Amino acid sequence: MFNDEQFRVVFDAVPNGMMVTDKEGVIVFVNSQIEHMFGYSRDELIGRSVEALIPERFRAAHPGLRGHFANTPQTRPMGLGRDLFGLHKSTSEFPVEIGLNPFYSGNQLLIAVCLIDIAERKRNEDHIQFIMHELAHRSKNLLTIVLGIANQTMRSGDVQQFESRLMALARCHDLLVEKKWEGAPIEALISTQLKPFADAADRIDTAGPSIILHPEAAQNIGLALHELATNAMKYGALSSPDGCVVIRWNIDDRQEQSVFQFSWEERGGPPVSRPAHEGFGHRLLNRLSEEMASTETGLVFAQAGLCWRFECDEQLILRHY
Repeated sequence: MFNDEQFRVVFDAVPNGMMVTDKEGVIVFVNSQIEHMFGYSRDELIGRSVEALIPERFRAAHPGLRGHFANTPQTRPMGLGRDLFGLHKSTSEFPVEIGLNPFYSGNQLLIAVCLIDIAERKRNEDHIQFIMHELAHRSKNLLTIVLGIANQTMRSGDVQQFESRLMALARCHDLLVEKKWEGAPIEALISTQLKPFADAADRIDTAGPSIILHPEAAQNIGLALHELATNAMKYGALSSPDGCVVIRWNIDDRQEQSVFQFSWEERGGPPVSRPAHEGFGHRLLNRLSEEMASTETGLVFAQAGLCWRFECDEQLILRHY
């Protein structure tokens, strides 16, 4: 019988779960880590079959595996290539790694079983896989956007404009990375995208509730803001010393489902008329309005100033906490 007090002291001091069984699978010793891992006291475990700690769906096969090990005992990991699970007293399961180490006490074969709870490791591995999947998705999405910008912008041969659009995209990504890609506060997004137009900052009026945009929505609206601000500086309200831009956003709860509303309205600039040809910015803004299922026309070429408005279901664009 396993009664060596020195072995007991050593096994009880190791940081992993340690258990000793006889060749029939009867538990003769457990350390404190096993008690914590499985939720049983030592007195509840000593004398019980090890199968009590194995999920029921694996129990039928275990005596045969145990018997095979007893016939050819050697130190080795258990269940190579298979996922192993322990059964807590509460009936919850958790993934484990198990090492088997045979030894003799007198003439009796005993098996020292080392168990490691790998639930945290599995969660980390799953999280890494999720991150890799997200990274691949975002990389493909980013490349698609960059190619779209390149195809549309480089037709005119305007390298500076191409670079400015890439920088606008980079500012969106910097903000999302800073927020761990969980979303972007709309105030921060507007401030970040309008920073290159600081000379006109005192003529840009922004107001709306504090909300968090989904990453994709933040990226789209960020690019739209860059195009609107660039156009306003060149041809619109911000090209005139008396012109201004009013940016508003809101959540309308009066309808059956909450609606996100956003508007860019230029005032006091030169007279506006619809251009003969749609440029990159024009096409981008109309496309974004369509993608966000906007219920309003995107661009409005009012004589008093250019407007861009859209409304959509808040679930398509907002992230709630």
